[in-house]
Amino acid sequence: MGFIKFAVLATMGELLALRLAKKTWIRPNGMIYKIAVWGLIGVLITYMFSFYSKGVSAMMEQMRISPGDSFLFTVFTAFLTSVIMNLTFGIVFMAFHRMSDTYIEMRVNQKKPSLKELVQAIHWDSFITFVVFKTIPLFWIPAHTITFSLPSQYRVVAAAYLSIILGVILIYSKKPKVKDLKL
Repeated sequence: MGFIKFAVLATMGELLALRLAKKTWIRPNGMIYKIAVWGLIGVLITYMFSFYSKGVSAMMEQMRISPGDSFLFTVFTAFLTSVIMNLTFGIVFMAFHRMSDTYIEMRVNQKKPSLKELVQAIHWDSFITFVVFKTIPLFWIPAHTITFSLPSQYRVVAAAYLSIILGVILIYSKKPKVKDLKL
């Protein structure tokens, strides 16, 4: 189900982001491959959500931190899970996704890149400064804190919807500011 949820919802997010950016509906290059990658990401996220959620709970139990049923404890546990997941798996996952998208784009443009060409084609400086240093602390950690506060059966679909929200945020963040417009 993680495959289907992400294949459908994350692809919808990508299509919506393109629509907002280009003012018309566009089918991205390599769309079938991107749908497959989103589906695989959905499977990974399904397992990682369970892995990190149970791992943080086990760690807290080992440290003898009593869970309780309070709302604050639920939010604290969700926040801790989100931080640990995003600062470990999240960065690697986002780098993989950047590489898979770049590979698909290069292949669609009739080029079969070597690993070296693929790595060189990625703008790692913007990946680090924007994706790692801005989207993780300002979007993904708070968003996944909410996600991990939900019952486990809703987490993967919530994460898939987050990809739609992030797509919209990224499009509007790229729009020129009034002071940047040349008149």
